[in-house]
Amino acid sequence: MLRPVAGALRSAVFRSSGGRRCALAVCARAAKSSGKGFGTASKALQEIPTITKLEWTSPLQIVKYPDPKLRAVNARIGVFDDSLSKLAKEMIEVMYQDDGVGLAAPQVGVNVRLMVFNPEGKGRPGNESVLVNPEIVEQTGGKELDEEGCLSFPRIYGDVERSRNVVVKAQDAKGNPIKLTLTDPWIARIFQHEYDHLQGVLFHDRMKSTVLETVRPSLVALEEEFLAANPGQAAAVVRLKPPKAKGFGAAAPVKK
Repeated sequence: MLRPVAGALRSAVFRSSGGRRCALAVCARAAKSSGKGFGTASKALQEIPTITKLEWTSPLQIVKYPDPKLRAVNARIGVFDDSLSKLAKEMIEVMYQDDGVGLAAPQVGVNVRLMVFNPEGKGRPGNESVLVNPEIVEQTGGKELDEEGCLSFPRIYGDVERSRNVVVKAQDAKGNPIKLTLTDPWIARIFQHEYDHLQGVLFHDRMKSTVLETVRPSLVALEEEFLAANPGQAAAVVRLKPPKAKGFGAAAPVKK
């Protein structure tokens, strides 16, 4: 989930360079039934398991780093019924409760390929988008560096480089294929942040080493806190890699 900057009036942590905003609805296009089978998943996505029954525990709660659920494989959704609509609705409620503008299903412990977002946040309800089984078709416009935060990482912020524009294909909550052309860098960033969650990629994975080192103590603290509360999950936790050693040659042997 995207997290707002503390003390900011806006509901998002991101700032587009031009300050421009556009309603996501005007960027969305329904896919035509004819043509090249737009609704068909790519080969890579087809290899991911598909589920036909959605199950979760209410009320939904934000999963914190380094919970293994954030790194798990997220299944394709093959059922488009009331259960999917209910899950999306609950995710939107959690997103707004925490002043977010986006939320991916694994962030609430449900390992499926589902995200919800509203670039305007809870101040503009009714502009929510629900994307099922999304895929990135194209990334254009170059790269942009900006600060991100995430509710799965309390009180941690850092600059992350993202593509300025993305073209996306997905399905809506009814299973209809849709296409999104996100030309606003801020909205494109929101999507990419949530899409990464569906890939098991976390925002600190994309930080440059210099940025990562500034947040390392906070990340390690979260790891220790989680492991203290969940010692049985130690083997499944993907911990932060230690910083690269500096100096000349190999490390000196340890004296016995």
